[in-house]
Amino acid sequence: MGERLLIRAVVRLLTPEEGGSQGPLGKEFRPSWNIGSRADDGQMALDGGSVTLDDAGPLVPGQEKEAVIEPFLSEPWRHVAQGMEIPMHAGARVIGSAQVLEIVRIQHA
Repeated sequence: MGERLLIRAVVRLLTPEEGGSQGPLGKEFRPSWNIGSRADDGQMALDGGSVTLDDAGPLVPGQEKEAVIEPFLSEPWRHVAQGMEIPMHAGARVIGSAQVLEIVRIQHA
């Protein structure tokens, strides 16, 4: 039996002055996340997770909206908990963050 995770969060996109994105992100996008994973050599490893905004996009720099993050692989995300703030990346650059509101675990065969 497997598990699917859905993470309800408030997602914020940094402004260009904060080092973030130059433009808006659509209703659905696929950033990488720094949830504390490490590569075999001990370096930071990023984990993928798609974002779907609750309302019609886009998410513009400096704005925050409620969204659902769906990790591509559930296992690395098992330690993520309500209240955590997770940095959002485009490549190595931090472009925003997510404040975790709720973790929804869905069991499936």
